[in-house]
Parts: sequence; C-alpha cells; structure tokens
Amino acid sequence: MISIDYLEKNKDCHLADAAVLTAQGREDDAILAKIRANVFDIFLQTRGFKSGDKTEEVFDHLKKKWAADIHLAQAHDDMAAVAITQTKLAVLVEIENEVNVHG
Repeated sequence: MISIDYLEKNKDCHLADAAVLTAQGREDDAILAKIRANVFDIFLQTRGFKSGDKTEEVFDHLKKKWAADIHLAQAHDDMAAVAITQTKLAVLVEIENEVNVHG
C-alpha cells in the first residue's frame, strides 16, 4: 500500500509550486501544478485506496475516464483540456509506479 505521507508530501509540494508560479505571473504553469496536486488529493480521499482495497480498480477507472476525456477534447479541438488531462494521466502513472515499486 502506498504511503499517505507520500501522497500528502507530493500534494503539498505541487501546491507550493503553484504559489511560487502564481507569484511569478506564470498562471498556466500554476494551474497545472494545482492539477497535479488535485490528482494526489484524489488518492488521499479515496477510501478504497487508503485501505489498500481496489487500488487497481481506481487506477483503471481513472485511466479509462481520462483517456475518454482526452478523446472528447481532441474531437472538439480543445487543446487546453487535452493538456490538463494529459497532466492528470502523467501524475496517475507516477503514483501507479510508486505503488508498484513500494507496494
């Protein structure tokens, strides 16, 4: 099972990055940092994930949902939504890799 500390640390780190980026006037980058933090927060709030149950189901569900969201955004030429969802998927892969390495 993945450490709650890992999730909280990464969430806080991305939120701190967002604050710095906002102060620098880099709003687009700040938004992406907040999105990264939100993905970590999803896992902090997912009861099944916290208890170690259904971890793969959570990953599979989010992968399918976000892949469909990218497809829909591409169909509507919404490149901002594509970038946001790609960011979510990248963080999801990061978390999944952490689970696979550290269980």
